[in-house]
Amino acid sequence: MKVLFNMRLKTLWAVILFVNVLFFTSCSDDKDSPVALAPEFEWITQLDETTPFFVIPGQSYQLEYSAQNANAINIATLPEGWNAQVDETNHSISIQASENAVSKITLTVNVQGEGEQKISSKVDLYCLNSFDDPNGTFVLNEGNMTTENGSLTYITADEYVFDDAYKTVNGTELGNVAQDMAFCDGKIYIITQNGDENAAGTKFENDGMLIVVNAKTLKKEMAFSRSDLSTLDWPTHIAALDAEHVYIRDNKGVYRLNTNTKELTFVSGTDNAPKSRFVTMNGKVYTYKIGLIGGVIEISPDNDNSTFNKFPYTLDIDINEVLGIQAAKDGNIWVMSFGFGKSAISKFNPESKKIIQRQISIKPSVGSSGVAFASYDNNIYYADGITIYRLRFDEDESLNAASGLDAEETLTDLSAIDNNAGLLYNGLGVHPVTGNVYINTIKSFAQYTQNTIWSFDFNNSTENPAAKYENYTNFPAGFFFAPGK
Repeated sequence: MKVLFNMRLKTLWAVILFVNVLFFTSCSDDKDSPVALAPEFEWITQLDETTPFFVIPGQSYQLEYSAQNANAINIATLPEGWNAQVDETNHSISIQASENAVSKITLTVNVQGEGEQKISSKVDLYCLNSFDDPNGTFVLNEGNMTTENGSLTYITADEYVFDDAYKTVNGTELGNVAQDMAFCDGKIYIITQNGDENAAGTKFENDGMLIVVNAKTLKKEMAFSRSDLSTLDWPTHIAALDAEHVYIRDNKGVYRLNTNTKELTFVSGTDNAPKSRFVTMNGKVYTYKIGLIGGVIEISPDNDNSTFNKFPYTLDIDINEVLGIQAAKDGNIWVMSFGFGKSAISKFNPESKKIIQRQISIKPSVGSSGVAFASYDNNIYYADGITIYRLRFDEDESLNAASGLDAEETLTDLSAIDNNAGLLYNGLGVHPVTGNVYINTIKSFAQYTQNTIWSFDFNNSTENPAAKYENYTNFPAGFFFAPGK
C-alpha cells in the first residue's frame, strides 16, 4: 500500500509540476511574443511634391517603390481612362492613360499589414492629352545654335510646366534653332532655321527643318528635312491657311509650300520680306515692306502674287522703319514703327488705307524672332531692355499722335525684381484668354540656363508676377497660344 501511495504521490506532483510549467510558460509567451511590425511604403521613383507625375496617352510608366511588412498592395479605383497594375515581385506600379482620360487624378496606393494595420500613399497624375487647350501656353526654344536642338516647353492651364514636351511625346527632337509656330486645322507647323545641320556644317539628330504635329496630341504627323526644303535659305517664320498654302519666310522672301506635294513656290512681290512674324487673319497672310516707301504686304491663297498696301503720306509721324505688325481684333493691323527719331504704334486698315497713330517715348527692343510688341484689345505692351511699358491706345480721331505720350505707362523694371533678369530675350506675349503678359528673360548670353518665364497680370500688380517659372528655357524664340475651339 505504501509503495502504491508513493507512486500516486509522485504522479500527482508530476502533474502539478507540468501544469505549473505549462502555466508559467504560457504566461511568459504571452508577455514576450513579438508585436507585428507596421507596414512601410516608400517611392523609389523620384516624385515632385508640388508637380504631378506627367503621363502621355498610350505610353506606359513604371513607378518603383519599396515596401516592408506588407501582406498586400492594391490600387484604389481610378476614373475611366486610367489604368494601374501592381507588380509586387518587381516592386513597381505600371500606369497608363487613354486620350480620353480625365486630365488630373490622384493615385492612391493601399498597403495592408498584419491584422488591421493599413497605410496608404498618394501621388498626383496628370495626363497630357489636350495640348490644344486655349488656356495653355507654349514656349518654343531655339536651343544653342552650336550644340542643341530646338525644344518645346508647355505650361498647362493650371500652371504646371511640362519641359521638352515634343521630345517626351515623340521620342525625337525638333530641328536646330527653332524659330516659329503656326496653328491651322488641328495641326501645328514648327519651322527651324537649320534643321539637321547648322551653318557650320555640324550634323544634328532631329526631325528636320519643318515638322507638322497634331495640335491635340503633339504627335508628329509629317516632317521635312533640310534636303526636302533645300531651296530655303535660313527660314525664320511660318503661317498656314491650309495644307496647300503654308507660307515660309527666308532670306529671299516668302515661299508657299504645298505640304502634299512638297513643292515650294516663291510668292511674287515678297522680296526681302523682314524677319518678323506673319499676321494671319480673314483667310489671308500679311507681312510688310521695309524702307522709305513702307506698307503692308497681303498674300492671298488665290494666287502666288502679293498685294502691296502702302502707308498713307498724311502721317503725323513718318514710318521709315517698321519694327513689327500684329493682328488687331477688329480686323485692322497694329504697326510698330520708327522714323526721324520718333516711335509710334498705329492701327492700319489695309483696305481703306486709314491709319491712326500714337507716339510712344522709346524705340522698343526687337528680338531675333522679330517680335517688337504684344497686344490685347487696345492695350499695347513693349519693352526697352527689361523695362516694360503699356500704351492704352485711344482711337479718338480728335487726338493727335503726341497724345500717346500722355497715355504711356511704365509698368516694371524686371532687374529691380530679380538680379537674374539680365536680358529680355525675344520679346513679349499676351495670353489671348487671360490677358496676362508673358516675358522671357535670361541672365546673360553666357548664362542662358539661368532664365525666367514671367507671367504678369498688370491690372492687378506691376511688381508681383502672377506666375514665375525658372530655368526651363533654352534661348526662347517666343510665346505661342492655341486658338480657341
